[in-house]
Amino acid sequence: MSSRTSRDRDASRAEARRRARLAARGDSAFDADEEEAQPDQTPAEPRRSLLTRIFPPAPPLPDKPDPMRGFDPEGPMVPVRERLFLLRQNPLAWLLTGVLSFLGLYASFFYGGSPIGLVATFIQFGALIAAGWFGWQRPTLYGTAAGALGGTLTAALVLLDFARLGVDAGDLGPGTVATQTVITIAWQAAFGFLGGWYGGYLRRRQAQVNRDLRSRRR
Repeated sequence: MSSRTSRDRDASRAEARRRARLAARGDSAFDADEEEAQPDQTPAEPRRSLLTRIFPPAPPLPDKPDPMRGFDPEGPMVPVRERLFLLRQNPLAWLLTGVLSFLGLYASFFYGGSPIGLVATFIQFGALIAAGWFGWQRPTLYGTAAGALGGTLTAALVLLDFARLGVDAGDLGPGTVATQTVITIAWQAAFGFLGGWYGGYLRRRQAQVNRDLRSRRR
């Protein structure tokens, strides 16, 4: 037992002398050992919700305030309340563009293949891009909201036209009507997401160009 204790003591002394020599030379191996001995104190990155991944915050624009100023992060369902807060902050960015997108989509149904239908298609997608441009707080969110609004209005007006013609949901089948309505809204929301992203990109790009021009004039 005494011989084992003596060997442990000798090993500890040898290790202490080795570390002292490494420290005196400034050897990186000593620093690496010390770093490995220290626990990782880097704070863990908070989990991102699904809505945050789909509608991530946009890079800030110059001369624009914090879009989340006045939002209370305390309470339940923070991701949902955050998006509703942003939509209330700038309603025209998605309401007006959503109506324009609806008018363009509806006109393209009746004038498809004609010059009027082509112009209507440009209006439809241009409105979704404008939603991302004016909805600088979160371009993809405003574009998606505008697209979903346009798709909802289009589906409602198509059903109203069928009703005026004497065709009800029972004649077409309730499942068919519901499926087509959901598909129309989903497609327009997807187009709105892409259009909003592109509109936000154009807005940030224009801000960068303006900043470069101002710096050159100075």
